[in-house]
Amino acid sequence: NYSTTLNHCDHTKTYKKFKDNKEKSDLYKRWPDLTITEFDCLDKQAFWSREYMKHGTCCSDKFDRVQYFALAMALKDKFDLLKSLRNHGINRGYSYTVQKINSTIKAITRGYPNLTCA
Repeated sequence: NYSTTLNHCDHTKTYKKFKDNKEKSDLYKRWPDLTITEFDCLDKQAFWSREYMKHGTCCSDKFDRVQYFALAMALKDKFDLLKSLRNHGINRGYSYTVQKINSTIKAITRGYPNLTCA
């Protein structure tokens, strides 16, 4: 459904922290919280909680929390966007238009990104 943004779909859901160290480590490698230490990220899981509550609840009828993050990691592994963006001449530390980044992501993933500047 391209007509709506999928955010905060089910306010009745709660986020249950990951307890398994391997699961936390695997998730941290692919989806770290860059604003706090690794220890705090793994312990508090505030970033993952926000992401799940904002986006994961929108597909909770098809994927539970563990499946949602497994899918996110699989997509990260399939489409390493940072590497792909570098390969297409988009590098950290430089400015690019949203249109340039959108068109590059579309070329890489064959999907339709919806990026905006915040």
